[in-house]
Amino acid sequence: MPKVLTDEEIQCFRNRMCDHALASFAKSGVEGISLRGLAADLSCSRTTPYRYFKNKADILAALRQREFARVADTLEEALSLEPSLHNQLSALCHAYFNFALEYPDSYRVMYSVSQPDLSKYTALESEILRSSAPMRQVVKASVSAGILKGDPIDICYVIWAGVHGLISLHLSHMLGEQRDITRLASVMISSLVRSVSVAPTASDSIPNLKQVNDI
Repeated sequence: MPKVLTDEEIQCFRNRMCDHALASFAKSGVEGISLRGLAADLSCSRTTPYRYFKNKADILAALRQREFARVADTLEEALSLEPSLHNQLSALCHAYFNFALEYPDSYRVMYSVSQPDLSKYTALESEILRSSAPMRQVVKASVSAGILKGDPIDICYVIWAGVHGLISLHLSHMLGEQRDITRLASVMISSLVRSVSVAPTASDSIPNLKQVNDI
């Protein structure tokens, strides 16, 4: 008779499987993930993983759910540490960028894997929504306070697309080495926030002619 596992034991083993799935993804992409391969990595029987996940799509959903939860936690913490509404959008962008820089494989599996029918994975869908909530909250509050101008939904998409684009170029090794990526991120975030701000802050001053000529 199979051992009856506690909820904690089940979650611990699922998490270990996600760790190995992420490592396999980093090495070989989605094609590198299989329940049979995870069984070999974990030195367990071939049937054991099927006690925790029905198929490959299920473990991908669990892995992506975990990583979206991590970035959501990161953004919520960044928001809690920045009391000024004027600075919260910038703080969120930097926290999001730094997460991607520190955990590139997590970022790739979050955004490069498509699972179109999220209705089958409500927990994943919930974490995706939670990860976007801090920015939506800050942008809406900033527009209401007269700090930002424009439609809040449009602003969220423009800011996210800008930061995500820079991250994607960096992770694809398309930026070269002429500029440090953290410096580029600071310029990008400052420019994006300034573009939707009612009045630029002193720290967001326009680059001087020398800086422009250096590009």
